[in-house]
Amino acid sequence: MRRYATLDKRAGPPPNHVGLLVCRHEDDSLVGVFNISEIVRGLFNSGYLGYYAFAAHAGHGYMTEGLELVLRVAFKELRLHRLEANVQPSNGRSLAFVRRAGFVREGFSRRYVRIGGQWRDHVRLALLAEDWRARRRKTRA
Repeated sequence: MRRYATLDKRAGPPPNHVGLLVCRHEDDSLVGVFNISEIVRGLFNSGYLGYYAFAAHAGHGYMTEGLELVLRVAFKELRLHRLEANVQPSNGRSLAFVRRAGFVREGFSRRYVRIGGQWRDHVRLALLAEDWRARRRKTRA
């Protein structure tokens, strides 16, 4: 039963979706959003990462900083083993964004998600908790 416990045992079952806002320190402007969805516990212990930034704040590094905090939540607080991101192949900025954070390409999903009325292919990338921890150790050294 412990593997299903939340950090606060009084809070009930662990969430299967977590939404996080990225706000700028200077003025609390909303910069973007991260979602960890479809969290499955037990032997899988994994979730899917979704995100978007608001155009006015793009290119300033806020989402990169936010992603580092989100990964800490995913792997330390939620104690996930794996986080997966799926990105359209034509979205080079998004692919570079998750790769900089340590996500590794694992495959290609044809016609994976219906967006704008059309089925879109996606590149499947993932980050494992042990790879995230090793990366953190390396950047601290």
